[in-house]
Amino acid sequence: MMVAEIFIKPENDAIIPFSSKVGKSLLLLDIKNVSISPLKYKGKYLIKYESDSTFLEVIGGNIYSFEVGGDERSVITALLSLEDERLLFNTLWKVVDVETHEVEVSSIPKNFEVDVLTPALIVSPYVKEKRKVFTNKSEYVFFNNVIDATGLSRGDAKLNEVTSSLAQLLWEEPSIMGYAKVRYDNKLVVGMVGKLRYSVKGEDEILIKVLEDAIVRGIGSSRRNGFGVVRIKGVEVSWSR
Repeated sequence: MMVAEIFIKPENDAIIPFSSKVGKSLLLLDIKNVSISPLKYKGKYLIKYESDSTFLEVIGGNIYSFEVGGDERSVITALLSLEDERLLFNTLWKVVDVETHEVEVSSIPKNFEVDVLTPALIVSPYVKEKRKVFTNKSEYVFFNNVIDATGLSRGDAKLNEVTSSLAQLLWEEPSIMGYAKVRYDNKLVVGMVGKLRYSVKGEDEILIKVLEDAIVRGIGSSRRNGFGVVRIKGVEVSWSR
């Protein structure tokens, strides 16, 4: 698994929409199996919440970044389609640097925490519908990661088996959970935020792959639109360049 952090600079001050659209617009190929984060500045993702009264603005000359995550082949393919500069949202954006990191989970502790950095859109593993759920149950939180790790599709009996097996490996501990409302494409989107804590009752190869995928691509649906970016604390991870 691989994460690429792409550093970009706007030429002028500009008002922007939900900021993951900047990264998506700089990548010419529509790579479906990668995640694309919102813009980040000084370690903080730029998101316009419903409660924010101001516009989302970038400052000319400042260096921002966004991340593209997925399997190595998909990330490299995405990077090959990256434009060096492009006029977007009334300013010229220039790519100034790209850093790539291969991600590998080397060990899993008895406890870990999932820090949800951008609102996550969690879906049900049992019923396919547009409504999102708000829970720290592991089979919900990591359902999209199970699909990524196994290549199985919804409705496959084997997928249900793997999802059930994952739920037996992870025990939900007291967590901090809330929700946040953001504007995306002029729609109000409600996502889950917080710090989700788990204890590990067992370990297998699938759990390692699921956690690697969550680290690289985030959790939930709509990860190509910047939702569900997470930091997993407590899991030992190798970040090699």
